[in-house]
Amino acid sequence: MLGRCRSSIVSRVTFWPVIGAVLPQALGIALSPVPMVCIVLVLMSRQPIRAGSSFAVGWVGALAIATGLVVLLTDVATDDGSEAARDGVDLVKLAVGVLFAVLAVRYWRKRPSPGETPARPAIVDKITTLSGPALVLTGAGAALANVKNLPLVIGAGTQIGGSGLTPGQEVGATAFFVIAASLTVLVPLLAVVIAGADRSAPTLKALEEWLLSNLNTILVVLLAVLAAVMIGQGLDLFR
Repeated sequence: MLGRCRSSIVSRVTFWPVIGAVLPQALGIALSPVPMVCIVLVLMSRQPIRAGSSFAVGWVGALAIATGLVVLLTDVATDDGSEAARDGVDLVKLAVGVLFAVLAVRYWRKRPSPGETPARPAIVDKITTLSGPALVLTGAGAALANVKNLPLVIGAGTQIGGSGLTPGQEVGATAFFVIAASLTVLVPLLAVVIAGADRSAPTLKALEEWLLSNLNTILVVLLAVLAAVMIGQGLDLFR
C-alpha cells in the first residue's frame, strides 16, 4: 500500500511539471496570428460550420500526429535514462529558443513603416474559396508548415517523451498540449456554432482587421517571449 501511494505521488509530481513546461509552447502555437486570421475568414464563408470544422480537423489532426511521433521517438531514445539523452532534450529547447530570437529580430526589421499598410498573407485571399478536403489540408499546413509552429511541436514532444512519464501520462500530456494549442481554432468555431454565423460576423470581421493590422507586432512579441522561455528551459543543459 505504501509503495503504491509513493508511486502515485511521484506520478503526480512528474506529470504536472511537464504540463507546465509544454504550456508556453502550446500557447505559442495557439496565438499564431496567421492561422487565427484563417479560421476567422473560414467562419465568415457561406458554410461557416462545415468549413470551420474541416479546417479544425486538419489542424488538430496534424498537431496530434506530429506531437505523438516526436513523443514516441524521444521516449524510445531516452529509455535508458542516460544523462546524454536528457542533455539532448535541453539542447533542442536551447536551439529552438535561439531560432525564435533570430526570427523576432527578423520580423522586427520587416515591420511596416508608420502609415504603411501591412502586407496580407497570400492564403488570406484564397482560403474562403477552398473545398472541404482542401481546408483539411490547409488546416494541417497551417499547424505544421510554419517556421514557428514545427519547432514548438518538436520542443513539446521532446519534453513529454523525455520526462519519464508512463504511457498513459504521455497520452494525457500530448492531448493537453494539442487541445491547448488548438484553442484559438476551436473556441471561435464553438462560438459560431452556439451564437450563429450572423451574430458572430461583426466580431469576426473586427478581429480579422485587427489581426491583419498588427500581424508583425504580434509575431515579434510572441517570438521574443517564446525565445526567453525556451532559452531559459534549455539552460538546464549547463546544470
